[in-house]
Amino acid sequence: MKTLYKVSTFLILALGIIHVSMTPIFFKRFAQDALWFAGGGLMIIFISFFNFILMKDAGGERFVRILCHGANVIGLMFAFAMFTLGWLRATPPLQSFFVLFLFIFEAVAALKYSR
Repeated sequence: MKTLYKVSTFLILALGIIHVSMTPIFFKRFAQDALWFAGGGLMIIFISFFNFILMKDAGGERFVRILCHGANVIGLMFAFAMFTLGWLRATPPLQSFFVLFLFIFEAVAALKYSR
């Protein structure tokens, strides 16, 4: 389980990096929408950072666990909202399933790992 937790954390980090790097492709000019899009990618990157911190000895600290689990819940809510919006359009993209599954797994794995 620990190995899968590490893999999922690296996948979330990669997802955030890809998200931020796609900003200039989706937005041709520097605008508020582009900053919000890049900010979503930064949020994903920071969620992975929290999980990396939890994997280290700092995971023994109660406050670190609370922050990490809070970040995972926020990421899970974000992924669920994106999945729901895609579902309402009647054609959720395949990546929505992957991202939702990844965040669900990350939240559950972090809970198991921190015990």
